[in-house]
Amino acid sequence: MTALHCPTFYRSGMSFGPFAFARRHIVGALMGVLVAAAPIWAQEPSIQITFLDVGQGDAVVIRAPEGQTAMIDAGPGAPLRFLQQMNIEGIDLLVATHPHADHIGGMVDVLTARPVRFYMDNGQSHTTATYRRLMEALERLSEVTYLEAVPRSIALGSASIEVLPLPPVDAVDHNNRSVGLVVRFGRFSAFFSGDSEEEELTHFVRSGVVPDVTLLKAAHHGSQNGFTRDFLEVARPEVVVISVGRDNSYEHPRPEALTAFSAVASDVFRTDRDGHVTILGYADGTYEVVLGRDRDEGESTESGGSDTSGQTHSATESEPGNALLSLLVIPDAPGDDHRNLNGEYVVIESHASNAVDLGRWLLCDVASRCFRFPDDARIEAGRRVVVYTGYGVADGVSFFMNNGRAVWNNDGDVATLFDAQGSTVLRYVYE
Repeated sequence: MTALHCPTFYRSGMSFGPFAFARRHIVGALMGVLVAAAPIWAQEPSIQITFLDVGQGDAVVIRAPEGQTAMIDAGPGAPLRFLQQMNIEGIDLLVATHPHADHIGGMVDVLTARPVRFYMDNGQSHTTATYRRLMEALERLSEVTYLEAVPRSIALGSASIEVLPLPPVDAVDHNNRSVGLVVRFGRFSAFFSGDSEEEELTHFVRSGVVPDVTLLKAAHHGSQNGFTRDFLEVARPEVVVISVGRDNSYEHPRPEALTAFSAVASDVFRTDRDGHVTILGYADGTYEVVLGRDRDEGESTESGGSDTSGQTHSATESEPGNALLSLLVIPDAPGDDHRNLNGEYVVIESHASNAVDLGRWLLCDVASRCFRFPDDARIEAGRRVVVYTGYGVADGVSFFMNNGRAVWNNDGDVATLFDAQGSTVLRYVYE
């Protein structure tokens, strides 16, 4: 993986009373933009919290010092390439804070491609097709244990995740029943609350469950109603991270939110400007920040679109007149490719304004090992479908080649997409 921007590192001290000591400096640069495991520059155990740059949505990966992994939300689209880069082969706890598409759009792909032990949500249903696909996938995956977000404490290695009490189900909307979590590792703590607005943040404060935290994930992408003065005065975060898409139509983050966060925190980071943001939290309450972009500077990711900027492969070669689709191969599955068959996959993304019919289209490698899409397959406008090498049940977004061995060569291959008449639509060549 080639870094477009060298990561930047910060180290912060702890807060004492009303004063905060902060020592900030660049420590060094690494080849890459995502921290894959316990970083070599850390001389002590740390909890690693990575805010993925998924556009206008949320996706956060938490890794305990011992390697246990939790993921909070999964963005508007499949975040699988990022999990691949981080060498995440399984997820112990997957949390959907609430059932809006910019938080659960990539959940089915995560559940399909990676073994998940526990899945948690607030128990509140939704009417969207995205939510229905997620529920259908969970029904098929009997090995995933469901947890409702009721007050409880969950161990994640030597770290812990505290689930906060939610407002009554009939009293508020989806945003204001976002799952609230406090993650602790020693004296380091972090607060996550999805798209909570003033009503739920006030509920948390009045319930007495908001601690003085080191890290705050800004609620509701830094919206005007995603904070309250009372909440920030109680939480007193040292660092705030805003998950937000570049040039998004909501104009997030709002100036009012930025001003409020900057008034209480030493540092405020944004995924639309800083790319992936990783916080390394230490048991003594100190932390380091790793910043790194993973897309071209000019690319807008409001819809959470996939890109190839972090890949060493060549760009997609599109046949004339077919620039409305793009194709990306992820060939190198974590571990043994032939045992982790769904760790390699192909992403086909639509840039069209209308749905594209994929019925009976073929996806083939250079050795003519092919997958034929079912008759009713289609890709919705601005969305993507994922074709996995291994076994599974198609749901309209995830498809499976049902191969017993790996298909895509790690050292180079050609992926070709043919339409129902056998004409070439796209070719993707990588070395």
